[in-house]
Amino acid sequence: MSAAAHPTLDPLVMLRALLRGHAAAGGAVANTLRADAFGLVTFGRTDALDLFATHPLLLSATPHVLASSQALAVLDETADGRCIGVFADLADGVIARLWLVAATAADAHCEAAVPVARDDFLSQLRLLCQGDPGDHPCLEAAAWPNVVSLGCDALAAHAGEGQPPAASSSQAVVMRAFSVGDLVAALYSLRVQEYTAPRRAHRRLALATARRDAMGTVVHGRIAISDPLPEPAPVFF
Repeated sequence: MSAAAHPTLDPLVMLRALLRGHAAAGGAVANTLRADAFGLVTFGRTDALDLFATHPLLLSATPHVLASSQALAVLDETADGRCIGVFADLADGVIARLWLVAATAADAHCEAAVPVARDDFLSQLRLLCQGDPGDHPCLEAAAWPNVVSLGCDALAAHAGEGQPPAASSSQAVVMRAFSVGDLVAALYSLRVQEYTAPRRAHRRLALATARRDAMGTVVHGRIAISDPLPEPAPVFF
């Protein structure tokens, strides 16, 4: 079922219902929905509704919303003053993919995994924000420098939360980005490299929105950053 068949469906209204786990959202949620929220990952409409029924999220009456035909970005503030974010891929008005940038649930976990040696920084290029503007067809080309600068700001904001500064090998990877007029939104995966020996890293999600002036300069921006995402427990044979 798609929103095209029900033109009265508002993606934001349906998102609110989904985030509360209400079955009323089912008609505007893809059956194959993958949701990344609270450090948990679900596959399928039913599991997503069950997740949010267990961990409901109520948006305020006036969240900051940036929407296009293919994406929906929402920034809001919790009662304790924390900035949180939601990013959704849309297909004909149907929520097809969802990321929640917020706290990590106490029951969040990953399946145990065998640790494999890897080097996520093999190129040794000190690029704080990595991505390709060609991967984001709904983003105005002139807005790409703003997306990069917002990704760098997200890494800096991590340190502003009382965390130690990220090592220079840390990176923000642009997952989604789009623009509407002078507004731009971007979703990032943050790989925060720590100053430890041996080096350790953790992942976070970040969502940023901004307004650009006629010169292409960001005049107002907001960033939401998730808690560290859970890491799988190592399994050795």
